[in-house]
Amino acid sequence: MADNNNTKQQHFPCEQCGADLIYQPGTEALSCNYCGHQNLIRPNQQEIREYSFEQALRAIQQGKLRPLDNTQVIKCPNCAATFELKSNTHAGDCPFCGTPVVTGTEQARLFQPKSLLPFLITEKDARSAFDKWIGGLWFAPSALKNKAKRDEKLLGIYIPYWTYDSHTDSYYRGERGVIYYERQMVTVMVNGQPRQQVQNVPRIRWTPVSGRVRLFFDDVLVGATHTLPRAILDRLEPWDLPNLVPYNESYLSGFQSEIYQVDLDEGFEQARGIMDSRIYNAITSDIGGDQQRVHSLQTQHSATTFKHVLLPVWSAAFRYNSETYRFVINGRNGKTQGERPYSVVKIVFAALLGLTLLGGLGYVMEKAGVFEQALQQGGNYNQYQPYQAPRRLPDPYRYDPYRAPRY
Repeated sequence: MADNNNTKQQHFPCEQCGADLIYQPGTEALSCNYCGHQNLIRPNQQEIREYSFEQALRAIQQGKLRPLDNTQVIKCPNCAATFELKSNTHAGDCPFCGTPVVTGTEQARLFQPKSLLPFLITEKDARSAFDKWIGGLWFAPSALKNKAKRDEKLLGIYIPYWTYDSHTDSYYRGERGVIYYERQMVTVMVNGQPRQQVQNVPRIRWTPVSGRVRLFFDDVLVGATHTLPRAILDRLEPWDLPNLVPYNESYLSGFQSEIYQVDLDEGFEQARGIMDSRIYNAITSDIGGDQQRVHSLQTQHSATTFKHVLLPVWSAAFRYNSETYRFVINGRNGKTQGERPYSVVKIVFAALLGLTLLGGLGYVMEKAGVFEQALQQGGNYNQYQPYQAPRRLPDPYRYDPYRAPRY
């Protein structure tokens, strides 16, 4: 069904009584709350595949020649009322009769979602996850668990994400540092008196190195929304992306769903930052030695692909002492992240306690002569043979999901 603006829209009446259906998390059917009939979700046989990033960039350039309409005027299929969905959403409820409506995104965005993870945990399970999370917060006010009140019922919403695959070749130049020891006469304080002792002093021998590190990155995930902070979204991982199903609007019935607000090329820049940190770690491992220096690094990306997916979260807020704090719950595993208050009193008390314990431990060790024994042993340690710290060599058989080749 479509409105006068050619906005594709759909709702889901019961096959038996015609009542509006809402997707029940963790099922493969739309259950009718009126007659109890189970309306099976017809599976979408479309293959979940990767799309060429370079071809998509060319499509973006061509798409910029024509303006995209971000407004979606909907005519309710049940009561015929006309309304607009909230900004950057394409699934929601009619504000007049509550009918769940899902619209297409063709008029608003160049790329449409091709796969998603359906909700797996119910709103009741999500509330339990929230209670467990808020009860386990460190340095939270003592009264938080009892006084924190959710503003409203949890909102189930599908958040847009990009995933990126890329083959990378990184060429580097740097230095490998190996620690060795030299015996030197040094002045130390023993019982408040200066003494001359022979000790092994660490030195580093630097050797120029260069090389190439080749990695494959699979499904680097970037949130494509500005509604929730990226720091919160990143902490919702891991997602069970191997269980993605082809996009089917039935899974969206009764939930909200956002249109992506982070463009494909902008998302890839964020993905590059994630890849660069892992590339750097791989290079330091490849250099080996005890310490590493990287002077220059150039990375080339090839065969880069992407997917546009929707992932489920439960979202709401709670109030504490007149302040509002947002939180979100992973709709697949119940992992909860969000904003929270801190107890300044608890933090100060913990810091003072830690300093007191450290001071007491230091006093006991000094009275026992531990420090003096350590200095004496340091002068005799490794007296006849310079110490060589074990070198950290890369393990080619160590499992790394971002380095493993794809077959």
